[in-house]
Amino acid sequence: MHYQTITYANITLSLSDDLMGLFHVSSASLPLPPGPAGLPLVGSALHFIGPFSRSPHAVLTGLAQTYGPIMSFRPGMAGDFVVVSSPAAAREALAENDAALGARFVPDVAHALAHSSESVFFLPNSSALWRRHRAVVGAHLSSGLSLGRTSHVRDRHARRLAENVRARSGTPVAVGVAVLGAVLDVVSNIAFSEDVAGARVQGGQMFKELIVAVLQDWTKPNVSDAFPFLAPVDLLGSRHRVSRGLMKLYKFFDDEFVERRLLSSCDHERHGDLLDVVLERHAKSELTRSEITKFFTDIFLASSNTSRITVEWAMALLLKHQDKMEKVQDELAENLGCKDFVEEHDLHKLPYLHAVIKETLRLQPPAPLLPRKVVTGDMSLGGFAVPVGTYVLVNLWAIGRDPAVWPDPEVFLPERFLGDQAANFRGLDDFAYKPFGAGRRVCPGLDFATRLVPLLLASLLHRVQWRLPSGMAPEDVDLRDRGSMVLELATPLQAVPVSTHQ
Repeated sequence: MHYQTITYANITLSLSDDLMGLFHVSSASLPLPPGPAGLPLVGSALHFIGPFSRSPHAVLTGLAQTYGPIMSFRPGMAGDFVVVSSPAAAREALAENDAALGARFVPDVAHALAHSSESVFFLPNSSALWRRHRAVVGAHLSSGLSLGRTSHVRDRHARRLAENVRARSGTPVAVGVAVLGAVLDVVSNIAFSEDVAGARVQGGQMFKELIVAVLQDWTKPNVSDAFPFLAPVDLLGSRHRVSRGLMKLYKFFDDEFVERRLLSSCDHERHGDLLDVVLERHAKSELTRSEITKFFTDIFLASSNTSRITVEWAMALLLKHQDKMEKVQDELAENLGCKDFVEEHDLHKLPYLHAVIKETLRLQPPAPLLPRKVVTGDMSLGGFAVPVGTYVLVNLWAIGRDPAVWPDPEVFLPERFLGDQAANFRGLDDFAYKPFGAGRRVCPGLDFATRLVPLLLASLLHRVQWRLPSGMAPEDVDLRDRGSMVLELATPLQAVPVSTHQ
């Protein structure tokens, strides 16, 4: 397998590790990683701003070609960052130094309403609350047992998505918006046993629109992160907007909490959902109301972003590569026959569809930069010192395009994930492919996403032919990204479904 080939860099790093262990070399005696020279005050920030600037992951990929797979930079006055851009270096960071990288970078907007202080996103591994939240997600959202119990929820909303798309046959559809509604209703039924995508929050705003608005500011590069002394001024207004959005989300989730608690006290009825679980923990004084509202906020923000972005990218890539679209739809027709709708138990019959999703995640991982923070001393990467307090970014976007391990890395080629070459999301050794991260902070919704995303994509494609809007050719599909900390299309995808359902 090409992406499992041991490269010269792998051998060099491995020998370096062995020698360091043999002679007990302290990281204090090691050099710091190389990187671009910084200017006074602004550091390396000029690489990321200006009329010709690119997305952060693309800028860092370009710099790594000059300074190597382990390089350092200082964006403004925010502290030192080390960027990891090869599979061997990623293994060393995320597997061998997992315990040392026990925290993550906290952007300024995450301090809005003190969200980061109780957030599973931003709490360090050492936090008891972080461990409790992760245990709840693992047991009641992503475990095999819980996924089996909720398959009917995913099937119901995937069917509804297909029905909604077919009903708009011949009319342009905003693919990401349609998918987001389905994702939010799946998550809300698992969480609260009800649909929320079309619900209205405080002020009459739709829940779906609120989620999008908060995520846009949450993931956008912010001058306050590069220059923390500007944070109180909030030059871009990001923290203020996020605060307003979070207040509405908190109220929405707190209302759900209060209503369920009142109903439970009257009829003792159990719904078997996530809210029942956290209510029990609240009754035992294991979770406060504030922690519960932030927990549900994190769940909705994370799940809606990852799943929606991946399906939208996959559709864009298929529309641009019509031969791959035909292969997927031929596979669906051959294996599902006259069946009207895809169900989760059908997915094992669709290896090419899964290959399309894996290839999409290789090229466009939703979170292209995994942020970590060094919390223990005496750490090194590739023979370089990485002091306590340093932020480490694992550049998944660069690793997925590394020509040393991926032949034709810029080519959309799902076939590379078929047969014996099929990579596993949980592969312990293959750090050339880690779209969900690794180690203690691996995405807790991995198993949930790997069921929901293929189901939604298959539901969009089964018995529906997709066309580009009038005047567009496949080569016109815009695959540029928005330039934020999540990898989403700069131009939201519009496409025209033509139902073949009789």
